[in-house]
Amino acid sequence: MGNFFEKMVHILVRIILAAVVFVLFLHSIFSTSFMGYIPGEDGGMQDHTLNIADYPLMHLLILVLLTVVCVILYRVFSQKKIRISQRAILMVITAAGFLLGTVWILSTQLHPGSDPAKVCRVAAAWQEGDFSAFEQSVDGEEGYLFRYPFQSGIVLFYYLLMGIFGTENFVAMQFVNLLLLMISYGLLIKIMGRFWKEDKASIAAAYAALVLWAPYMFYITYLYGIIPGMACSLGAVYCMVRYLETRKLLYVIPAALLMGLATVFKMNCLIYLVAIGCFLAYDVVEILLQKESGNKGKKNCLLSLVFLAVLILGVAGMNWTVNRYVEHLSGYEMPEGQVMLSWVVMGLQEAPNGPGNYNGFNGNVYTESHYDTELANELSKEALKRQLEWMAEEPIDHGLVFFARKTAFQWNDPTFIAIERMVGRKSDVELSPVVNSLFLGKGCTYLSICLNIIQTLILTGALFYLLFTCKKAKIQELIVYVVFLGGFLFHMVWEGSASYAIPYFVLLIPYAAKGFAAYIRWAAKAWIWLVRESGDTKKEDIKRFFSGKNARLIGGAVVFLTLLIMFSQTGLFKRTIGMNDDLKGFQASEQFYKTGDWTPDF
Repeated sequence: MGNFFEKMVHILVRIILAAVVFVLFLHSIFSTSFMGYIPGEDGGMQDHTLNIADYPLMHLLILVLLTVVCVILYRVFSQKKIRISQRAILMVITAAGFLLGTVWILSTQLHPGSDPAKVCRVAAAWQEGDFSAFEQSVDGEEGYLFRYPFQSGIVLFYYLLMGIFGTENFVAMQFVNLLLLMISYGLLIKIMGRFWKEDKASIAAAYAALVLWAPYMFYITYLYGIIPGMACSLGAVYCMVRYLETRKLLYVIPAALLMGLATVFKMNCLIYLVAIGCFLAYDVVEILLQKESGNKGKKNCLLSLVFLAVLILGVAGMNWTVNRYVEHLSGYEMPEGQVMLSWVVMGLQEAPNGPGNYNGFNGNVYTESHYDTELANELSKEALKRQLEWMAEEPIDHGLVFFARKTAFQWNDPTFIAIERMVGRKSDVELSPVVNSLFLGKGCTYLSICLNIIQTLILTGALFYLLFTCKKAKIQELIVYVVFLGGFLFHMVWEGSASYAIPYFVLLIPYAAKGFAAYIRWAAKAWIWLVRESGDTKKEDIKRFFSGKNARLIGGAVVFLTLLIMFSQTGLFKRTIGMNDDLKGFQASEQFYKTGDWTPDF
């Protein structure tokens, strides 16, 4: 019974993951999203996410060429049996990551902008003894922490850093981000390494891909809770993985502390807690279903329940402790702030930048209710009901199309708005022509085109992983993949942004590396009959290749391709997958490729 349960859950989880990643894959090959401009109501230009048509045949050709090159390299390395120290490779990659991050920080030296600027201003004010951000009104506006008290944790973090580096030393704080990013990558590799102990090549490739993937590296200049929260969350995941291996409760305290810190930095890190909870609950059920679990099994069940309980208490306790300390430091009681449901309502509405993005609903409903949390919650419920009724009236046009557009808005920009998060910010140095080109010139276009191809390859590799490792991998290996799924589902209904999606998308990269490694090994076997050294082909080899698993793979691919071609001819496809705003007269392609007069003047 236990084996049957494990198999069914494993298959179900992989099917759900494959469905989500396949949708993102279709978006990636048929369209590309980016932050462009449309005419605003005031007669000027307004920021808005646009989509242009992509070239699926180009992506296919690149995949074929990459396959050929990788198969050749694989055969060469296999025949010569070249052995390189994995530890040495990982150390070189780590050094390269720190070097790349250092170069970027020193060549830009950007001041914070947008929400990070607000957080840093409040933290700097704390250093001067000014805690008025907790007040209802500050210079005629609501205080930042009066509206968003859950940001107290990240403000406290930068308040403490400013006590060390100074209130204006943003470069030093960005180096802290760089350190935390590399710790995140190191933890991610250590987690995967627990499962892929014999596949050192995949581990090295995954680490290199993480470090070289530019969008998240750019975010080291973004002084917010995203990177610190991810580092602590992955630390908690690593502790859980080690616990499942050893059944030692010594991992529970660091896991609880790290998970608690993660939610202090960024409340969205609760997604990691839910994922860990799901795997611990699965562990308990699986043990109970084993016929011969005995006393040892009962003990392990109890240990897993204790681990989960301590983890939850750690999160609650850490947030309570930080809130009490902030109250002691500031002399203000922690306000209730805007209601969480208002973010869900906002996530289901249209917004200037794109579907589900910030449109001010949460602040407006809080102000209109005169800061009465219960009334704001009731008004949010009514607004949510109206929005759901509107979607139910036309499930396709109002519902499916909205969520398809929101998915593209969050997940189909190959830069994940990393460039937009840097453009227009004050710098302590004169930006070089190369950096300026990356921000506003052709360099931005070339980078976006390159990242668009890489994005497709990441999604393709993630699908290969699900396809080629189904029988060999244990379900625990999917823990980080499930965190990605949680991020996808959560931001489907919550306030959406590509900057919220990127810390979950990056989690796919190790799986993509592993998936491509498995795919290349499979393709190398095909080399036996595709290109033989003797120049001929044996019928037995061909027959063997087109039998068993390969027959199912090829047959399934043909069916999928046929259905996809049929679907691509429908109007629904053009509104959900193959979106093209050139057809709406927005000159989206000219904006993306910068061939017209669309470069903004900052």
